[in-house]
Amino acid sequence: MNIKKTLYEEFPCRKNQIDTLFNLLGRNGEHSVGCVFVHGPTATGKSSVVERLLQLSDAVHVVINCIECYTARLALEPAARALCPSDTSERVDSVATFARRLKQAHKNDAFSNRSCVIVLDACERLADLGQHYLPAFARLQEITDIPTLTVVLISHILPEKFLLDCVYVSVNFPQYTRNELIDVLTVRRVTDCDINFYRDYLNVFLGVFLRATRCLDEIHHLATTHFAQYVAPVESGQLKASDVAGLWRNIAPRLKSSLDSVYLGIDSGDHADDKRAAKRGRVLTPRAQQALDLPYFAKHFLVAAFLASHNHAKTDRRLFAKSHGRKQRKRVVVGAGRKENAVDALLGPRSFSLDRLFAIFYSLLDQRTNLTASLMTQISSLVELGFLVRQGDGLELPKYKALVGLDCVEPVARTIGLNVQRYMVS
Repeated sequence: MNIKKTLYEEFPCRKNQIDTLFNLLGRNGEHSVGCVFVHGPTATGKSSVVERLLQLSDAVHVVINCIECYTARLALEPAARALCPSDTSERVDSVATFARRLKQAHKNDAFSNRSCVIVLDACERLADLGQHYLPAFARLQEITDIPTLTVVLISHILPEKFLLDCVYVSVNFPQYTRNELIDVLTVRRVTDCDINFYRDYLNVFLGVFLRATRCLDEIHHLATTHFAQYVAPVESGQLKASDVAGLWRNIAPRLKSSLDSVYLGIDSGDHADDKRAAKRGRVLTPRAQQALDLPYFAKHFLVAAFLASHNHAKTDRRLFAKSHGRKQRKRVVVGAGRKENAVDALLGPRSFSLDRLFAIFYSLLDQRTNLTASLMTQISSLVELGFLVRQGDGLELPKYKALVGLDCVEPVARTIGLNVQRYMVS
């Protein structure tokens, strides 16, 4: 009962899940369930509750993070060393070898009167190693004939999406509600302020950010970041701690401006901070720091792709060439350029070839660099991130189109010392 009480205090709003897992994993020496599937959205306490329960109990356990295991040996050999201490130097790179080591340890009474638990965190990544690993782990108790062995599979994907030909117990960790988030964040607060004052702040804070994200880790980070701004008028004596409306009016602009920086790990600040920073001569204001955190060459590729999509190919020589010859006098039709720009705005971004992208890229780049596989990887990364879209199949030369707007490209170009408006025709 002391274990359950400790878990209740450390993980509020997870009483039902703790009771279920304690009944399945917290009783040593008894015949246990072969497979337990713990699922739910990210940052809902799945891995933390399971690992803490096993730490407090006397069960022999090992936790395998499947994201780190890009080969079978990285997953199986550490688990074999933790569960089956042996002097042999046998390679454990298959499920058959791992099961044989478990059987030998069971014959040597390594698990006598003790439960053995194998935790596979992010178990969906086992499919990268092979289709047979996840079903084999799910039926490991049947394969090894160890009655006290339990395999815990943790994933954010529903168990119905997996082909598990075995009997398992499903434990669901649902998403936190608004009131549950307030309770959890109150327990995890990093300041020693009054609980009611902090709960009032969380009520105001969640009213802004709850629709943007429900990830507990991100909400905790944002709440901790903005609390100093919320409590500043109280510490200076301008407002009372009970004046919730006044405190809300003071912090509301900052909270709303930070909606664009969710999951970016930066503090956007407000417009007043931007103006003061600009007057001090800073190159990057807090709002300019919202520029995408891309590699150096990827930023040049993104700017080049935007210019290629929004400028005609016939204007590249005039915009990017160092010397494009003497201009020829042409007859100018009044209003023709205006109509052409209006039509271009309705058509949207144009597709461009890879050769044109590299030509603009090298004209924007101050230094010379060779065309390597690393540069081609930067373009593929932009496509994977959704900033560019590839058009055409593999039988012809690919064409690309930029999906970002001017408000997104301008901060990126400013970080590498480029002015996008200088290279725009319209």
